[in-house]
Amino acid sequence: MKTSKLLSVFLSVYSASAYSIIEKNKRAEAKCWAESLGYPCCSGKNPKVYAHDNDGDWGYNFATGEWCGISTFDDRVNDEVCWSESLGYSCCHGCTIYETDDDGSWGYENDSWCGIQSYCKSEEKPNENEESELKPNEYPTDIFKVEDKKIYDFDEDLVFDGTQATNLTFNKDGSVTYVASALGSGGGVVFYVKKDKSIINLSNYESVDIELVFSPVNGKWNPDAKAPSFGFRVFTREATGFWSGFEDVEYFGEENGAFYGTLKKNVILTDKIKESFIENCSNDDVLGFTLKFNAYQTGNNESDELMVQIKKVKFNKIPGTPEDKYTDDGLTDKDRGTVSHIEYPTHDYMTDDENDKYNKPAWVYLPAGYDPEDKNTKYPLVILMHGFGQNEDNWGLTDQGTGGKIKGMMDRGMAKAKDEEGSVEKFVLIVPTGMASKDFRDNNNYGNTEPWYKFGNEIRNDIIPYMRSHYNIKEGRENVAMAGLSMGGMQTLNLGIGECLDLISYFGAFSFPFGADIFEKTETNFPDKNLTIKGLYTICGDADAGAFAGYGPAVEAFEKWDRIDEGKFKSEIYPGGTHDFPVWYRGFEHLIPLLFK
Repeated sequence: MKTSKLLSVFLSVYSASAYSIIEKNKRAEAKCWAESLGYPCCSGKNPKVYAHDNDGDWGYNFATGEWCGISTFDDRVNDEVCWSESLGYSCCHGCTIYETDDDGSWGYENDSWCGIQSYCKSEEKPNENEESELKPNEYPTDIFKVEDKKIYDFDEDLVFDGTQATNLTFNKDGSVTYVASALGSGGGVVFYVKKDKSIINLSNYESVDIELVFSPVNGKWNPDAKAPSFGFRVFTREATGFWSGFEDVEYFGEENGAFYGTLKKNVILTDKIKESFIENCSNDDVLGFTLKFNAYQTGNNESDELMVQIKKVKFNKIPGTPEDKYTDDGLTDKDRGTVSHIEYPTHDYMTDDENDKYNKPAWVYLPAGYDPEDKNTKYPLVILMHGFGQNEDNWGLTDQGTGGKIKGMMDRGMAKAKDEEGSVEKFVLIVPTGMASKDFRDNNNYGNTEPWYKFGNEIRNDIIPYMRSHYNIKEGRENVAMAGLSMGGMQTLNLGIGECLDLISYFGAFSFPFGADIFEKTETNFPDKNLTIKGLYTICGDADAGAFAGYGPAVEAFEKWDRIDEGKFKSEIYPGGTHDFPVWYRGFEHLIPLLFK
């Protein structure tokens, strides 16, 4: 018999649930024995056994989301000799066959293979009216119903960003259907709240009614993954796309843990949610929303796909609240900086062939009042890095619309008086792509990570010289800062400090992988103790499954490091924060007032 693992996690989920819901007292005599325990009996011939206890065997009806009784152990005539015991396996109680070999037919129950007994070998033809049983890892495709008349309100005009989904279809009943992949922790579609693309004030709303249908795509779902769930996110007026300018409201799945079906949810917009949104966004203006497929720490492969049909997302306004209106941030046009998309020359540091030159894209922010002709007024430089699998676009900086969330942070901070809390020294910012090779767009390949570690060469030889020659940038390491998220945080520490401390003196690392070798690397490369760190700021969410375990030791080590000027190390923990942009936006906003002071 083959011993490959089959559906062990999938089955154990339901096995664990069954033990918790089945009462252990003696059953009363009944036509359907499970009814005395509060459950129906399963329909169909030889239904699949997902669990058993002292009462009997239990199946699961995915259509209704409930357990059902199959039989009691003594209802069946077991073989006098269990043929599979001589092979080291017990006999099955159910009749679902997963594999047949020279020894016989095999089932799988309670996380173990078992032999199919003779009572399963009835020659009786199945009733054609009985429900067909799904094969392992097979999911229904007929649950996405579309009515003949218009019932719902979705159409093309509501799409804000559909780049993180495929097969986007607007149905004649007003529902919308699409496929979201697990890539990048899960995709989806961002919709405007209103068709006229105006904002709502979150404070004016008490809840959101949601109705959707979902199912994994057959052949594109890891059988060991958890049941699908969703993250309801709202997007600020400064959002520029799916990954820019959002705040998480609530994560949820189908309440019974089903892998497919209809999900109805009423999301309560609590005072805590509203206060957090205002704290992180400086106002309560909401432009859009998404129901993100939650593939963060769920066991999904990046190629996994989930089909979704959204029928309703309704924001419920509190009676008597004022009309929604755009919140004035107090800034005029002269207080707002500008953003441009540039290209700078570099070469492939993997081959180090200086003759093989090419241009790389980046975003540049210039502060309000910047005059290229005024060579007497110069500014510090900030280099801002993205994470693994991302590029220069992921921080959301853009020359379109409001320019993105971090632009708003810089504009507001720089407009404050110097003695005002949260004031920011004016600086020029560049957001490049952090791979020092010609294949810099191959940024999500775990077999191609060396270009990330070569990026210190690009900082030293290309980016800083280019910015100083093309913009009014101050000289001196005390006028250069570097910060980044995740992999970009690693680059900030290991390349910015470890390799470029003679060029950069301010640093920020958000949700970063930490290695203590940074200290030895820095001391070896820069024995001159006068090259100190003028400022280091770190942040990590306490629900970050990858980075938070090493965050405490990192903070403790940095607090003791004499390379950092006294009082210039700041650290922060984001309560409930995962490995995602709400943590990184806060990190950026809290870092920039600390720079160049």
